[in-house]
Amino acid sequence: MKRTPTIHDVAKKAKVSIAAVSLVMNDPLTPRVGATKRKIITDIAVEMGYSANGIAKALIQGETKIIGLLVPMRDPIFFNQFIAQVLSGIQSVLTKRGYHLMIYSHQSETGQITATEIRQSRLTDGLIVLNTRMCTASDQKNTIAELNAARIPFVMLNSYVSTEEKVNFVGFDDYGAGRLAGEFLIARGHQRIAMISGAGHSPMSGQLLKGFKDALRLKKVKFVPELHVFNDYEPAATVAAVQQWMESKEHPTAIFCSDDQFVPDVYRVLRSRKLRIPDDVAVLGRGNLAMAADIAPPLSTITVPGLQMGKQAAEMLQDMLKSKKVGPTERVILPCELVVRASV
Repeated sequence: MKRTPTIHDVAKKAKVSIAAVSLVMNDPLTPRVGATKRKIITDIAVEMGYSANGIAKALIQGETKIIGLLVPMRDPIFFNQFIAQVLSGIQSVLTKRGYHLMIYSHQSETGQITATEIRQSRLTDGLIVLNTRMCTASDQKNTIAELNAARIPFVMLNSYVSTEEKVNFVGFDDYGAGRLAGEFLIARGHQRIAMISGAGHSPMSGQLLKGFKDALRLKKVKFVPELHVFNDYEPAATVAAVQQWMESKEHPTAIFCSDDQFVPDVYRVLRSRKLRIPDDVAVLGRGNLAMAADIAPPLSTITVPGLQMGKQAAEMLQDMLKSKKVGPTERVILPCELVVRASV
């Protein structure tokens, strides 16, 4: 089988540098290479059947029209409704502006972006890094340092709390969501309120819990440590916690789930114990996923605007690339919105 000629082959036969070949193949009239050499390079390229690779050409020109999305996630990302919403928001912006989206598979057991992923992302004009429940504060800090060192334009999305590193960021008011949840349930007459958090190492979980505790403290309602659990997104942990709470004579009259995906397991346990929702136990979620309106009874929840977060992150990165200037970083925090349905 005949080998496909490369830029190295053309440069060797023409007795010029690879850079000279690149310049001519991307601009046959470039003044940076003399007319005689330009003709030699062009003739040899035609003779050898060489044509510039599309990606290589784009990299030489300094623009690929590709944006990368890095999502540290062990599970298939399309099973996650929040990530699907974010993807839809990103894609809607990129499509309008003539860009394409490249999604990178995460190759680590931690939430830190790997060196391999950073090397691969050089095919893109810039990156959006979506923090997930895998990401610790340390993972985020190390990822930012690696991307800055590689000089790759990026926007960080979701669950970034630190202000030590100056980064462009789009997020959601997790502290405000926790506080809103506590205030809403107290206003509905609840004094003994349980909370189910996700990953204990996640900065998002810490902010939600802090807001929830502050709401209870300001309303002079006691926070009971035994009525809080980190389930690490394991259904069995959710079931065990709710079963234990409901076995107590002073069981909680309301449960705040920091993620809507915990709610079906909570509903099943309550129903198995013949407890009515919301008459015996109220349930409040966070996310406003598609299932929230369809579950019975429909779930009261706090909207996490994944679609809007994705749109704003894509727009922010596009503006950075368009300006081609290193300016002050931008930090956008989207507000909370409570959707009241029948579960409270």
